[in-house]
Amino acid sequence: MSDKTNIFANENNESPIQVIRQTMAVAVDEDGTPNVNFATNRGKGSGSQTIPVADYAEVVSTLQEYSDAGIEGREEETLSPAETIRRTIRVEDGLISFRTRSGKGSKPAKIPLAQFGEVCSLLMETVSSVEAAGCKLSGAGETDESDDSEDCDDLNDDLNDDQDDDGDNEGYDDQDDDLTGE
Repeated sequence: MSDKTNIFANENNESPIQVIRQTMAVAVDEDGTPNVNFATNRGKGSGSQTIPVADYAEVVSTLQEYSDAGIEGREEETLSPAETIRRTIRVEDGLISFRTRSGKGSKPAKIPLAQFGEVCSLLMETVSSVEAAGCKLSGAGETDESDDSEDCDDLNDDLNDDQDDDGDNEGYDDQDDDLTGE
């Protein structure tokens, strides 16, 4: 038990060297692979690193190269949402997870594997309505100056045709289907 009480719960004055020395350990995972695990800092937004021992020398060498040569600033790669999905989609413990954007604060979507096809079907059914709502909200299609005006006019027609799919003659009022928020 510690003899100190930290008044500022998120304050951490330990250096990365101290944290590594306190946390580094080698253990064998459930597949029999030896891994080294360590943290470089503590607190929210950080985590420990687990690296197979077989890859550890290369990892350390790579980090040393950056330490010696410096790290040049590079712009964050701008990926489309579809490309972000392609790079992040995975299945783990019966859940499919993916991201549609990267960067700080982006959280993955998580869908049970058994429901993934059904979710995709639902999303496919909403494509024309979403596009039409986007055109309506952006004002595209309201002037002849827009290159997208013809496409948006067609999509707005689709949106109007689809307004009452549930058959209650009340439009979208009773559902969360109102994609325009109106």
